[in-house]
Amino acid sequence: MNATIQPDKPLLLLVDDLPANLHVLVAGLKKDYRLKTATSGAAALALLGQAEQPKLLVLDVKMPGMSGIEVLRRMRDDPNTSEIPVILLSADASEQNQLAGLQLGADDYLVKPVSPEVLTVRVRNLIQRNADRVRLRLAAHVFEYSGEAIMISDRDNHIVDVNAAFTTLTGYAKAEVLGLDPIFLSSGRTTLEEFQAMWAAIRRDGFWQGELWDKRKDGGVYPKMMTISVVRDRTGGIDFFLSNFVDVSPYKEAEQRIEHLAHHDSLTGLPNRLHLQVFLEQSMLIAKRTSEQLAVMFLDLDRFKNINDSLGHPVGDALLIQVASRLKSCIREYDLVARLGGDEFVVVLRGQNMPAVTTAVAEKIRQHLERPFQLEQHSLRTAASIGIALYPDNAERMDDLMKHADTAMYFA
Repeated sequence: MNATIQPDKPLLLLVDDLPANLHVLVAGLKKDYRLKTATSGAAALALLGQAEQPKLLVLDVKMPGMSGIEVLRRMRDDPNTSEIPVILLSADASEQNQLAGLQLGADDYLVKPVSPEVLTVRVRNLIQRNADRVRLRLAAHVFEYSGEAIMISDRDNHIVDVNAAFTTLTGYAKAEVLGLDPIFLSSGRTTLEEFQAMWAAIRRDGFWQGELWDKRKDGGVYPKMMTISVVRDRTGGIDFFLSNFVDVSPYKEAEQRIEHLAHHDSLTGLPNRLHLQVFLEQSMLIAKRTSEQLAVMFLDLDRFKNINDSLGHPVGDALLIQVASRLKSCIREYDLVARLGGDEFVVVLRGQNMPAVTTAVAEKIRQHLERPFQLEQHSLRTAASIGIALYPDNAERMDDLMKHADTAMYFA
């Protein structure tokens, strides 16, 4: 016979050759479970082969034809049914009879006549334990095959387990790190105050996420994004610390490339207009604080349009790259050369006695640019018109300073 209740409830398979026994089992379980029943071992195996498999099997041991022990043996030999929990029922309470089923992998054993209350509790507990076992196996699979490094340490922060991704990232085998405090991974870049803030958050909130710098076994230092969470025992005390982290070097490098592209000219690699404005604002503040002067020099290459039109843009681009290199060689490390676009460049100088310094730098630039440029089979000569404005002599605002230098260049 078959009986079913709400489809969202767990499905059980009840097997007994006596309909009266099945009636008792159904009466005790029908409130909380969907039920299928079978009166023979062969019928039970046929039901187990259907698409929806039961969450648990209640199986009579003594049945004609195929015993419950034989059904259990075949279940455990079949990968599709090997993990279904089984409760054996028997009127024989002997130890030998119980061992026969338990050795084959039965999960529980009840002696007839079965108390409906006891049966209900055993079924509920066994289904819960099996669900916990499935979740545990899934968690173990996630732990071992996660792309993130995972590290588990005890309440004293000694490592008790790590996964394969940890070994790949750090270079340390599991046997090398078990029992160690994870501090051995530190690169030394994280300050004591940062570690103290991290542990305060972990103990206060049970969770922390942030970026740290670690060191691999080979000595290589890398940034990692790490999450630490606390696993507590039943009393609320800390049982374990669960840490997972990834190397964020590729993301850092990508950010740096994006930042560089945002502030630098793609052709020459020089700072662009945006970078120039930031640098100029900062330099004016420093000059004001230190009572220094600032010089802004606008440069425009002579006859560049003729070169571009007659020899083509590739030759023009190659010329701009060489010009940028020569301009950089004319200034100090803390000064700046930027490209505004086309053949326009800007030089920013800071210091004392800027009129004399600027004159010397301008002469140096003129001499460097007068030397021939060798571009493939072409030997080219060019020069530059230079306009100069001084801070604070000619202007005290950045926009005015740039405007004065630009005007002076066009006059030149």
